[in-house]
Amino acid sequence: MNESKFWKIVYLYVNNYHYEVIHYRPEKKDIWLINRDNELVRFIYNSNIKSSDVDASVYNIIKNEQRLRKVFKLSSLKIKVLYTSSENDDSIQEYKKYKISNDLLIERIILSEKNQNKFIRSKDKKFVDLSVKTDRYKTRVVDGYLNKKKSNYLINFHFNFLAVVFILLFSINFLVLYYSNNSVSLYKFLEYNYQSIITGEFYRLFTNIVVFDNINQLIFITIFIFICSLLFGEEIKLTTSITILLLVTFVSNLFLLFGYSTYINSVSIAFFGLLGSFFIAELNKRGNDIKTIYTLALSVIYLVISSFYIEMQLGIYMFAFVLGIFLQLLMLNKINLVVSYVFVAITALSGILIILLGFDLKSKINNYNLSKYEKKILNNSFEVNTEIIEKELNSKNKSVLTYYELGLLKISTSSIDEAKKIFLDGINFDDRFAPLYYQLALIERAESNKSKSLEYIEKAINLDGNNNIYKNLKLELLAK
Repeated sequence: MNESKFWKIVYLYVNNYHYEVIHYRPEKKDIWLINRDNELVRFIYNSNIKSSDVDASVYNIIKNEQRLRKVFKLSSLKIKVLYTSSENDDSIQEYKKYKISNDLLIERIILSEKNQNKFIRSKDKKFVDLSVKTDRYKTRVVDGYLNKKKSNYLINFHFNFLAVVFILLFSINFLVLYYSNNSVSLYKFLEYNYQSIITGEFYRLFTNIVVFDNINQLIFITIFIFICSLLFGEEIKLTTSITILLLVTFVSNLFLLFGYSTYINSVSIAFFGLLGSFFIAELNKRGNDIKTIYTLALSVIYLVISSFYIEMQLGIYMFAFVLGIFLQLLMLNKINLVVSYVFVAITALSGILIILLGFDLKSKINNYNLSKYEKKILNNSFEVNTEIIEKELNSKNKSVLTYYELGLLKISTSSIDEAKKIFLDGINFDDRFAPLYYQLALIERAESNKSKSLEYIEKAINLDGNNNIYKNLKLELLAK
């Protein structure tokens, strides 16, 4: 078997069989590979292989067992050594197995054209047997390995592109606010907003990643991006990182959307999730443990600094870190990366389609939440907390139901006038929620303002014509 075929087989192992080059000695044409199951394969090419060379290689592995375990970070060694030569010595046994101990197993094979089918897939045989001699497969394997080694010392300028985008959008938003006297904001179209999301603007569940609360957070995230690009270099894949950021942002926003939390800083949480992905990526590598330690140290520093400018929710941050680990493992398969792209695109486009078709998703969600709220009241399982509702009213997570709940609380705990003001504010926020008009109609009736009460109940009936309670109130008003 010639050298060209040797490199084609190595190329197949690296690119098609999910092996990774962990060591290469060019002067010996000696290359070590490892897969996800920690199985080692060592390829050696020699133009004229001798029995003594074969025995010496096996002996060296046995002699350096402890050092190899430490370098490759493995508790046990399972190694296949494949020797390839243009001139094979027929006196050398083709296969030999050495079980030195429970922790060291060596299989020594003389790889030739006769037995190559045992070590490559049948569909790849034609590729290997193709007689065209070229060094490009060797170049691809070796360059990939050398570039990976160099990446430990390079700044990842592609990853820094994220910081450039964040700074650019922040600057544009500042200029728009400045020249419009704070009446228009670019962030307003990108930030998390419950009311907008339930109308169909699902893209906000992802685009919230580019929205910063203040310049301090922007500076912190920019410095964080630069430090990561310096520590991890070209090991960081921009497309994978962006995908993880988008998915962690999406999941964290779901906590807000479904009411499991009243405040979440999605940007801070998303980048902490990205740290989780960096951690598992470094942990899975066979090399210096120092980068794994750097990742853990950076995570602690990140949490400490974040606690100074945002409300810290440690449980959600830990969840994001674990989610980042899980997503990084998923992204090892390129198909999952493509599936993630498709998921983001379908989610965003489905919301736009809902808006274009005129489907009133917002009213259906509001009515569903209203029915849940009324059931809680009937079952006496609703805890009155005006402070929490007022806090929600000043957040991006408010809905028309927030105004409705607060208005009802004001009736029982404060004054009718305050409740009336809350209901009117609710109508200004969303004029398609019938219960607000009904409550205003009741208030106006109690104040003997029949015409105003009729006006409100008419609007309620126009929005919800099947509600008999509204119809009965109208009949009662007309009978007076």
